[in-house]
Amino acid sequence: MRGNLEQAMWYINIVAAAILLARLYAHELVRVYPFLCAYLFADTLEQIVASVFVQLQRRHIYAEIYFAGETVKVALAIFVILELYQHALAQQPVLARFGRRMLGYLFAIDVAFGLINLLLELEGANRRQGALLGSFLKLERSVDLFALMVLISIAGFLLWFPVRVRRNVAIGLGGILLYWSSRWMGLLLLIFFPRLTHELGVAMLAASLAYLIGWSVMLKPAGEVF
Repeated sequence: MRGNLEQAMWYINIVAAAILLARLYAHELVRVYPFLCAYLFADTLEQIVASVFVQLQRRHIYAEIYFAGETVKVALAIFVILELYQHALAQQPVLARFGRRMLGYLFAIDVAFGLINLLLELEGANRRQGALLGSFLKLERSVDLFALMVLISIAGFLLWFPVRVRRNVAIGLGGILLYWSSRWMGLLLLIFFPRLTHELGVAMLAASLAYLIGWSVMLKPAGEVF
């Protein structure tokens, strides 16, 4: 029953992501948020391909798709944050360029340390899928935590200083902040409550679904006007 609920939420997320992509394309917002659209497309494609191999009982291929897909999504997620940061400070172009460059360097350093730690752990562990998954999730948690801290900093800056932000950008930052908070918390709780894997999976999928629906409902071309 628990597995069926998680699978149902999985399929609903795929449909919701496809609808959001269609709306972004229809409203001609793909050119404004190319990395966000790329992230949504990569996530949707990963889920569709993975679901096929799950149905075929090819678990080892599903694991390979997961690792490849999540690696691409982690990279794209960094560019999504940088993209929203650039839009958020559109009226301060000098500050936006400087901050975007610095954030890019910091993200690169964070990922580099995470990869080094991942390689060291794999050298000291066997190559079983379980060991690889644990090490990979640790890297993902590290990047998610840093992304979350960056998002909180951006939100705090925008709330503290009188900076005008387009409505779509504000909605995007708020939605992604909630999304990454729930995802990082879910990955963290998996460490302490491994028996609640299905329940935590459903909770993270529910948060993702709320984010996708919120964007589909609230994103409008008028939201690009100051």
